[in-house]
Amino acid sequence: MHANTIETLLAKQDIQDVMARYARGVDRADGPLLHSCYWDDAIEEHGSSYSGPARPYVDGAVQRLMKTGTICHYVCNMHVELDGDTAWVESYLLTFARFPKGDEPWDTLTGGRIVDKFVRRDGEWRILHRKMAFDWNHDMPSSEGWCLGLFKPEDPRMVMGEKGGGDLSYTRF
Repeated sequence: MHANTIETLLAKQDIQDVMARYARGVDRADGPLLHSCYWDDAIEEHGSSYSGPARPYVDGAVQRLMKTGTICHYVCNMHVELDGDTAWVESYLLTFARFPKGDEPWDTLTGGRIVDKFVRRDGEWRILHRKMAFDWNHDMPSSEGWCLGLFKPEDPRMVMGEKGGGDLSYTRF
Protein backbone atom coordinates (compact mmCIF):
# COMPACT_ATOMS: atom_id res chain seq x y z
CA MET A 1 0.00 0.00 0.00
CA HIS A 2 1.19 3.47 -0.86
CA ALA A 3 -0.02 6.70 0.66
CA ASN A 4 -2.40 8.67 -1.54
CA THR A 5 -1.04 11.73 -3.28
CA ILE A 6 -2.97 14.49 -5.00
CA GLU A 7 -2.21 12.73 -8.29
CA THR A 8 -3.56 9.35 -7.11
CA LEU A 9 -6.64 10.94 -5.56
CA LEU A 10 -7.39 12.76 -8.82
CA ALA A 11 -6.90 9.55 -10.81
CA LYS A 12 -9.27 7.67 -8.50
CA GLN A 13 -11.86 10.44 -8.78
CA ASP A 14 -11.59 10.44 -12.58
CA ILE A 15 -12.14 6.66 -12.58
CA GLN A 16 -15.11 6.98 -10.22
CA ASP A 17 -16.58 9.62 -12.55
CA VAL A 18 -16.32 7.15 -15.47
CA MET A 19 -18.16 4.53 -13.41
CA ALA A 20 -20.92 7.02 -12.53
CA ARG A 21 -21.25 7.96 -16.22
CA TYR A 22 -21.48 4.26 -17.08
CA ALA A 23 -24.33 3.65 -14.62
CA ARG A 24 -26.19 6.73 -15.81
CA GLY A 25 -25.59 5.83 -19.45
CA VAL A 26 -26.98 2.31 -19.01
CA ASP A 27 -30.00 3.40 -16.99
CA ARG A 28 -30.89 6.23 -19.40
CA ALA A 29 -29.97 4.18 -22.53
CA ASP A 30 -27.58 6.97 -23.54
CA GLY A 31 -25.25 5.59 -26.20
CA PRO A 32 -22.89 8.58 -26.50
CA LEU A 33 -22.48 8.71 -22.71
CA LEU A 34 -21.71 4.97 -22.59
CA HIS A 35 -19.23 5.25 -25.46
CA SER A 36 -17.41 8.00 -23.53
CA CYS A 37 -16.54 5.42 -20.85
CA TYR A 38 -14.62 3.08 -23.20
CA TRP A 39 -11.61 3.46 -25.47
CA ASP A 40 -12.34 2.67 -29.12
CA ASP A 41 -10.30 -0.55 -28.85
CA ALA A 42 -11.93 -1.70 -25.59
CA ILE A 43 -13.14 -5.24 -24.91
CA GLU A 44 -16.35 -6.11 -23.02
CA GLU A 45 -16.87 -9.56 -21.46
CA HIS A 46 -20.40 -9.49 -20.07
CA GLY A 47 -21.00 -13.00 -18.75
CA SER A 48 -22.68 -15.42 -21.14
CA SER A 49 -24.47 -12.62 -23.01
CA TYR A 50 -21.52 -10.97 -24.82
CA SER A 51 -17.77 -11.13 -25.34
CA GLY A 52 -16.04 -8.89 -27.85
CA PRO A 53 -15.41 -5.27 -28.80
CA ALA A 54 -17.12 -2.79 -26.47
CA ARG A 55 -18.47 -0.45 -29.17
CA PRO A 56 -20.89 -2.99 -30.72
CA TYR A 57 -21.81 -4.16 -27.21
CA VAL A 58 -22.86 -0.61 -26.26
CA ASP A 59 -24.82 -0.11 -29.48
CA GLY A 60 -26.71 -3.39 -29.02
CA ALA A 61 -27.30 -2.74 -25.31
CA VAL A 62 -28.83 0.69 -26.00
CA GLN A 63 -31.26 -0.84 -28.51
CA ARG A 64 -32.28 -3.53 -25.98
CA LEU A 65 -32.51 -1.04 -23.10
CA MET A 66 -34.91 1.21 -24.99
CA LYS A 67 -37.32 -1.76 -25.19
CA THR A 68 -37.07 -2.86 -21.54
CA GLY A 69 -38.74 -1.52 -18.44
CA THR A 70 -37.07 0.11 -15.49
CA ILE A 71 -33.40 -0.62 -14.97
CA CYS A 72 -31.09 0.76 -12.28
CA HIS A 73 -27.36 0.22 -11.72
CA TYR A 74 -25.77 1.07 -8.38
CA VAL A 75 -21.99 1.20 -8.25
CA CYS A 76 -20.97 0.53 -4.66
CA ASN A 77 -17.53 -0.18 -3.16
CA MET A 78 -14.63 0.44 -5.49
CA HIS A 79 -11.06 -0.73 -5.12
CA VAL A 80 -8.53 0.97 -7.39
CA GLU A 81 -4.93 -0.20 -7.84
CA LEU A 82 -2.90 2.32 -9.80
CA ASP A 83 0.18 1.35 -11.79
CA GLY A 84 1.30 4.33 -13.82
CA ASP A 85 -1.13 4.84 -16.69
CA THR A 86 -2.96 1.58 -15.90
CA ALA A 87 -5.51 1.01 -13.14
CA TRP A 88 -7.11 -2.25 -12.02
CA VAL A 89 -10.56 -1.47 -10.68
CA GLU A 90 -13.00 -3.76 -8.88
CA SER A 91 -16.46 -2.22 -8.43
CA TYR A 92 -19.28 -3.89 -6.56
CA LEU A 93 -22.53 -3.58 -8.48
CA LEU A 94 -26.22 -3.98 -7.66
CA THR A 95 -28.71 -3.99 -10.51
CA PHE A 96 -32.46 -3.91 -10.64
CA ALA A 97 -34.28 -4.65 -13.87
CA ARG A 98 -37.89 -5.25 -14.88
CA PHE A 99 -38.49 -7.73 -17.70
CA PRO A 100 -41.63 -9.33 -19.09
CA LYS A 101 -42.12 -13.02 -18.34
CA GLY A 102 -44.99 -13.98 -20.58
CA ASP A 103 -47.64 -11.34 -19.93
CA GLU A 104 -46.42 -10.45 -16.42
CA PRO A 105 -43.66 -8.08 -15.31
CA TRP A 106 -40.86 -9.68 -13.31
CA ASP A 107 -38.19 -7.98 -11.26
CA THR A 108 -34.63 -9.19 -11.07
CA LEU A 109 -31.98 -8.17 -8.56
CA THR A 110 -28.37 -9.05 -9.29
CA GLY A 111 -25.22 -8.55 -7.27
CA GLY A 112 -21.81 -8.81 -8.79
CA ARG A 113 -18.57 -7.08 -9.50
CA ILE A 114 -17.15 -5.29 -12.48
CA VAL A 115 -13.44 -5.83 -12.90
CA ASP A 116 -11.94 -3.26 -15.24
CA LYS A 117 -8.58 -2.48 -16.72
CA PHE A 118 -8.54 1.29 -17.07
CA VAL A 119 -5.90 3.05 -19.15
CA ARG A 120 -4.99 6.73 -19.11
CA ARG A 121 -4.31 8.21 -22.54
CA ASP A 122 -3.54 11.91 -23.00
CA GLY A 123 -4.58 12.48 -19.38
CA GLU A 124 -7.98 10.77 -19.69
CA TRP A 125 -9.00 7.54 -17.95
CA ARG A 126 -11.30 5.11 -19.77
CA ILE A 127 -12.07 1.40 -19.73
CA LEU A 128 -9.85 -0.75 -21.94
CA HIS A 129 -11.07 -4.19 -20.82
CA ARG A 130 -14.04 -5.17 -18.68
CA LYS A 131 -15.10 -8.51 -17.20
CA MET A 132 -18.10 -9.22 -15.03
CA ALA A 133 -18.16 -11.46 -11.96
CA PHE A 134 -21.73 -12.48 -11.07
CA ASP A 135 -22.22 -13.24 -7.36
CA TRP A 136 -25.99 -13.68 -6.88
CA ASN A 137 -29.40 -13.12 -8.46
CA HIS A 138 -33.02 -13.08 -7.31
CA ASP A 139 -35.96 -13.09 -9.74
CA MET A 140 -39.51 -12.44 -8.52
CA PRO A 141 -42.92 -11.33 -9.77
CA SER A 142 -43.19 -7.56 -9.81
CA SER A 143 -44.98 -6.15 -6.79
CA GLU A 144 -44.97 -2.38 -7.05
CA GLY A 145 -46.91 -0.64 -4.29
CA TRP A 146 -45.02 2.66 -4.13
CA CYS A 147 -44.33 2.53 -0.38
CA LEU A 148 -47.77 1.11 0.45
CA GLY A 149 -49.46 3.95 -1.41
CA LEU A 150 -47.40 6.85 0.00
CA PHE A 151 -46.37 7.81 -3.54
CA LYS A 152 -48.87 7.91 -6.41
CA PRO A 153 -47.30 7.60 -9.87
CA GLU A 154 -50.47 8.96 -11.52
CA ASP A 155 -50.13 12.25 -9.59
CA PRO A 156 -48.83 14.97 -11.97
CA ARG A 157 -46.36 16.09 -9.28
CA MET A 158 -44.57 12.73 -9.41
CA VAL A 159 -41.46 12.81 -11.57
CA MET A 160 -40.92 9.33 -12.94
CA GLY A 161 -37.57 8.25 -14.33
CA GLU A 162 -37.35 7.52 -18.04
CA LYS A 163 -34.86 6.54 -20.68
CA GLY A 164 -33.39 9.09 -23.04
CA GLY A 165 -33.16 12.86 -22.94
CA GLY A 166 -36.57 13.35 -21.33
CA ASP A 167 -35.31 12.17 -17.94
CA LEU A 168 -35.01 14.73 -15.13
CA SER A 169 -31.22 14.30 -15.07
CA TYR A 170 -31.12 15.81 -18.58
CA THR A 171 -34.03 18.27 -18.50
CA ARG A 172 -33.35 19.41 -14.93
CA PHE A 173 -35.71 22.02 -13.49
